[in-house]
Amino acid sequence: MRKTMLAGIIAGVCVTATTVVAGATQAMANPNDCPKNYVCVWGDSNYEGRFVFAPGTSREKVGDRMNDLTTALWNRTGSTICFYDDTGYGGSLLARVGPGESRPNVGRTANDRISSWRAC
Repeated sequence: MRKTMLAGIIAGVCVTATTVVAGATQAMANPNDCPKNYVCVWGDSNYEGRFVFAPGTSREKVGDRMNDLTTALWNRTGSTICFYDDTGYGGSLLARVGPGESRPNVGRTANDRISSWRAC
């Protein structure tokens, strides 16, 4: 009985440890999950880490989840999209991305600075 109880406790600890470790990882989205007619942004290079998929060609405010945290992006719309430093399409123009183009890394100038985007 003691061996069975000990085995159960050890198994429970292993499951808990696995859940805690797995829970600490960020959600991932495959770049191919970015729907047509959406602009998709990721927090890490190579389309990894946190992400936001937004329909249409404009987003006045990226939102707290991704504001100043974007490193990779994909424009799946039919328009050229301009990405800006501030909300409301203000501040510096950080990147211009053509229809269907993607960037696995936006580079030092735009990295972790994007706050809004729109067709341009």
